Amino acid sequence: MLEVPTIPAEFLNHLGFVVNRVAERLNAQVAQVTLHHGLTVPQYGLLLLLQAEGPQAQIELSMRVGLDRTSVMRTVDLLEKRAFVRRDPDPSDRRKHSVVLTETGAALLDQTLPQVRQAERDVTGLLSAQEQTQLMELLRRLLVTNRAG
Repeated sequence: MLEVPTIPAEFLNHLGFVVNRVAERLNAQVAQVTLHHGLTVPQYGLLLLLQAEGPQAQIELSMRVGLDRTSVMRTVDLLEKRAFVRRDPDPSDRRKHSVVLTETGAALLDQTLPQVRQAERDVTGLLSAQEQTQLMELLRRLLVTNRAG
């Protein structure tokens, strides 16, 4: 059995440390789901972004997901090989391509979303439904405020 190191009490008074540790735990849970489907968490996130916001140029994807252009290009290449995305030429500029979520990619998301939601609940399960909602509202507010600031 893996021994979990004791966290110094003083660390629990630092927002950055606590948020990072919870994020690490959440990413590990989600990674178990995505790896079962041969995806990394960033690859899964890119698919989610395409589903939510539609086709985007690779440069836009790079900015939106916070990865460098080379990483996004490699990720798109891998996803394209598995038919989860395709590149369509930009009608206004033939040098550019939009990355598009395919039906296969959408089906994968439909299949995995319940599992990912369960992984999230596994991490937040000690909180009541109201506390989970409040946590999300507070984190969204911090995210939006920090993005604007």
